[in-house]
Amino acid sequence: MRPVRRFWSRLSAWVWRRRNEDRLRAEVEEHLAMQTAEYIRDGLTPVEARRQAVLKFGAVEALKEDYRDQRGLPVMETLIQDTRQAIRRLRKSPAFTITTVATLALGIGATTSIFTLVHAVIFKSLAVAKPSELYRVGKETHCCVWGGYNQGDEFSIFSYDLYKHLRDNTKGFRELAAFQAGSWLIGVRRVGGTQVAQSLPGEFVSGNYFGMLGIQAQVGRTISTADDQSGATPVALMSYRLWTQKYNADFAVIGSVFSLNGKPFIIVGVTPAAFFGETLRSNPPDLFMPIATEPLIHSDGSLLRPPSTHWLDIIGRIEPGANAASIEAQMRVALKQWLRSHWGDMDENARLNLPQQTLYLSPGGAGITSMREAFEHWLQILMMVSGVVLLIVCANVANLMLVRGIERRQQTSLSVALGARPGRMVRQALTESVLLSLVGGTLGLLVASGVTSLILHFAFTNEAGVTSGALTTSISAPILAFAFAVSLITGIAFGIAPAWMAARVDPIEALRGAKRSTSRSGSLARKALVVMQAALSLVLLSASGLLTAALTNLESQDFGFEHEGRTVANIDPQLAGYKASQLSSLYQRIRESFTGIPGVSSVALCGYSPLSGDSWNDGIYVDGRPAPGPKDDNSSSFVRLTPGFLDTLGSPVLKGRGITEEDTSGSTHVAVVNEAFVKKFLKGEDPIGKRVGRSEIGASRQYEIVGVVKDVRYLTYNLDKPVGAFFYMPEAQYDTFPNRAFTEGDVRSHFLHDIVIRMRPGAVLNVADVRRALAAVDPNLPVISIRTMREQVSAQFTQQRLLARLTSFFGILSLVLASIGLYGVTAYNAGRRVNEIGVRMALGAGQRQVIALVLRGALGLVLLGLFVGVPMTLAAGRFLGSQVVRDEPLQPESQLVVRDRAGSRGGYVGVHSGVARQSHFALGSAQGGVRT
Repeated sequence: MRPVRRFWSRLSAWVWRRRNEDRLRAEVEEHLAMQTAEYIRDGLTPVEARRQAVLKFGAVEALKEDYRDQRGLPVMETLIQDTRQAIRRLRKSPAFTITTVATLALGIGATTSIFTLVHAVIFKSLAVAKPSELYRVGKETHCCVWGGYNQGDEFSIFSYDLYKHLRDNTKGFRELAAFQAGSWLIGVRRVGGTQVAQSLPGEFVSGNYFGMLGIQAQVGRTISTADDQSGATPVALMSYRLWTQKYNADFAVIGSVFSLNGKPFIIVGVTPAAFFGETLRSNPPDLFMPIATEPLIHSDGSLLRPPSTHWLDIIGRIEPGANAASIEAQMRVALKQWLRSHWGDMDENARLNLPQQTLYLSPGGAGITSMREAFEHWLQILMMVSGVVLLIVCANVANLMLVRGIERRQQTSLSVALGARPGRMVRQALTESVLLSLVGGTLGLLVASGVTSLILHFAFTNEAGVTSGALTTSISAPILAFAFAVSLITGIAFGIAPAWMAARVDPIEALRGAKRSTSRSGSLARKALVVMQAALSLVLLSASGLLTAALTNLESQDFGFEHEGRTVANIDPQLAGYKASQLSSLYQRIRESFTGIPGVSSVALCGYSPLSGDSWNDGIYVDGRPAPGPKDDNSSSFVRLTPGFLDTLGSPVLKGRGITEEDTSGSTHVAVVNEAFVKKFLKGEDPIGKRVGRSEIGASRQYEIVGVVKDVRYLTYNLDKPVGAFFYMPEAQYDTFPNRAFTEGDVRSHFLHDIVIRMRPGAVLNVADVRRALAAVDPNLPVISIRTMREQVSAQFTQQRLLARLTSFFGILSLVLASIGLYGVTAYNAGRRVNEIGVRMALGAGQRQVIALVLRGALGLVLLGLFVGVPMTLAAGRFLGSQVVRDEPLQPESQLVVRDRAGSRGGYVGVHSGVARQSHFALGSAQGGVRT
């Protein structure tokens, strides 16, 4: 019944309006007829009598407008009438309409595409129940393990023991859940299946994790508190992405047994399609497992037991009406209590720093924001760049609208002469502009979808070619609202000038011809718009040039090793269930197998290769020197490796020797240090033969320095800083520390993950040969990734490269638009001066003089635009320098580094292929912890 009622209501309203219009028309005609009859009686002819009657009555259309206003004609009806008229006008000018809509689609589409990413990365909340009630314990983002009892400015990563203490001693949280900081690769194979094991990202979560977030399983059930108990049957929850893409949404998967790192787990359910975990990342977890099952997965060096091994993030849902500040104060007291209960396990520096240890609560509705922090700056820069492009688009379209308005000036004057109100003319001009911008915005959504997909592919795709499902290009309500707002504002922006011109027309021009008096109408406005386009284009082109030059210098810097002829194959022995006692034999078999590949010159393994995204750090103690103070920086990065690694990598030994076959488990423990290590700890001394140790002052004689190697840029953060202290240790030599927890944790550093393969000159490595060689060693040991060293280095600058390329694209687009605008103004001015040019040529001017006359005006606009753009370019360069390159103005010779807060001191996010490396343990140091 409702559609029928709505139809009759609209029909009645239409009939009522038609009757009123007919009545108005009849009444006007009646007045005119009476006045005409009176003039005829006075002796005038019928034609003259009618003319005089109309003159006496006044502007008929204006009186009708007054009547409609007094009658209260709905604004919507007026808008519909203006829209219909605008559509008719645009339909009669297809070339103008197509050009304008296409230009707007590019500008609005570019801006919307960047906003789509900004919304997904910066503004989007977790797909959970009532995200505003969630609070995270901590503000900093750390991945993946932190050792010791000191975390610098704040505690934001926690051991399992500390999590339980905070959970049991804090009021105000409805529930407090824990989950693994980062995600680790798990070797996964369906028991009874024929497929080989594959490496997939997994995450350990507390039993109340899904219940606290308000997540219900798509199929089956979620992990419960009963599952997170010692001795419980091992279970896991599968992601919707893995279930649909790998297992074709097979319901038989639920209840099936899967082998995870060689241990049987039962799949009890599938996560919802929209849930990708609590952290925005390129490769979200495919498997969720209870924290209590962590020792099953990591039998050697489990993270669950040591109280000083921090590897968990904590997030909770507060009680309604609870005060976050009060809860924070409670948790700080509980933290101090827990730290004091481990006083005997602390070193002296940790005890001195105990009063400064604290923690903070931060809003947790957006989850862990490591990707947000990494991408926020360059997304903001791209948003500003796209805004500049939109300004150029507005200027270009405004120029077209001005020319169109001038061409229609005589028609506008005639309308005003017939009684049209200036306000109505302005409204019609703005309606046409907004209509164009809305159509352009609609097409811009299609452009935005394609551009966003390309950006996601290049910037948010892991090595397996998988783009994070948490980052989507789907058009949502916020995207639609943004596109509509941008379109509306754009339409008003470029429609103001034509509307202003429509309001200032002189009715007398309808009689004498608009062209006679408006030869220069709007000329200043059009020229000003072209100057603005030229200035803004110069800013974008200069910015893109600076970014490209800085990126080129950064990529071509001396990294301290050879790129060419080197390939890195990434593995993880734990995925195949290897224990520490089996590693040396495994590495030897791998080296022998890979050496047999045709064209291979040498092979060596290391914990992580240069710029792979992983990091081991520890505190260094020099034998015979006092222990560093609480504020002294004695940290150094390190890596374990097999003999011959430095030669395979192409990193020259400057003094002494490298790691050789003589460095066995029974020989003197040795270390090879880099130049930065010598400058930091042994400045002015001969390092060869010196003794150093790590982690504790009592272990200061652990290693004898046997060589100094050239500085190699290993770490993926602080790329604009000098290389830091670094040392290399043999894989075969296991260390013992006074603190047993450190000894157990150090075992994890012996699990080497990168196989570096050096090829002979001219030889090419076949990927299939690499897989066959590793399968010959152990078919259950999967290859996680294979890439050349050059690709590994290049992957570190994906964000910067994308920023430079997009800025270049926007700069070229702005140049094209500015050129079109300049051509339009020049062509229009030349067309308006045809008579003048004809007179000049009749008086003797040649063709070259005429061409020079036209070009002089165009070049003058360009030069003026450049003059205006130079200071803007300098300001933009300084701004980009402060945002992109740390604390320095952007110059072509500067190094381009997007700021990464997660990579600052106090916690380093170690990520490889979008997934944190497997189980790398960071030993405690004088600085209260190190990073991995």
